[in-house]
Amino acid sequence: MDLSCGENLPNSGNSSSSGRTDMCVAGPDRALDRNPHLLTNLLSLERFHALHTDYFQHVQIDIQPFMRKVVTTWMLEVCEEQQCEEQVFPLAVSYVDRFLAQVAISRQQLQLLAVTALLVASKFRQCHALSIDLLCAYTDSSVLPHEVRQWEMMLVQRLNWQLSIATAFDFVEPLLAREPWGRLNPLVRTHALTLTSVCYTETELLLVPPSLIAVACITAAARGLRVRMCVSDLCLLTRSPPVSAELVARYVEKVLARETQAQEPRMRLNEVQPVKQSSSNQTQLPDTPTDVQDVRF
Repeated sequence: MDLSCGENLPNSGNSSSSGRTDMCVAGPDRALDRNPHLLTNLLSLERFHALHTDYFQHVQIDIQPFMRKVVTTWMLEVCEEQQCEEQVFPLAVSYVDRFLAQVAISRQQLQLLAVTALLVASKFRQCHALSIDLLCAYTDSSVLPHEVRQWEMMLVQRLNWQLSIATAFDFVEPLLAREPWGRLNPLVRTHALTLTSVCYTETELLLVPPSLIAVACITAAARGLRVRMCVSDLCLLTRSPPVSAELVARYVEKVLARETQAQEPRMRLNEVQPVKQSSSNQTQLPDTPTDVQDVRF
């Protein structure tokens, strides 16, 4: 019996004339988001995969906390430039953290691990996975394709093939769907997801549960948009202590203020710099948004 599919849909997984890959992402499923079993299952999954110890103190010898900040920021910029689906980045960072909690590696292997995690997360969370050659090009060929293939098998084996992990992104939509102010203010979701991405680059939040990060980011987003909300309602849904949610929310607001101040001078500098015209005859590889190789660990 031949079960192969011979369909050749237009622009299916191919780059269109505009240079973008055709990705049809489904919208929110309100029936699923408001299902009473959804949050219960997410909280159980969160507890099962929770990190209980700081691997910088107990496992890793050569890796320092600031190195995680550098490599996760690089991962975020790669995902943004490639227009990955929202879940790819937090899932990839979760893979990195779970692997580092088990295996001690050298600082030279950290970007290789990040590339491998992005590859596996893109395969798991979106229709069109990031290619190995593309990811290696983002490292200026410091990571080779055969190394990524070897580490892909090692990564999934160390994770015991348990690739479905609850991230803070998974909690944002169900929480907002259960609150009237969340359903009526779509900008809260957009801002909360942006803040959640930033939180996954913060090493200080390494041991904070994803549900608590989601509550804090929603709270910070609602405050920034001047939306009336109650933190206690979100804490009741996620069984989070209100005091902890408030502390994390204030930390998120400080991180947001810090990142905003850091970007303003850079934007003003870019406005006065002339744009260099590239020659059409030159073949250009994708540039690394934040080149980890330029950072001396």
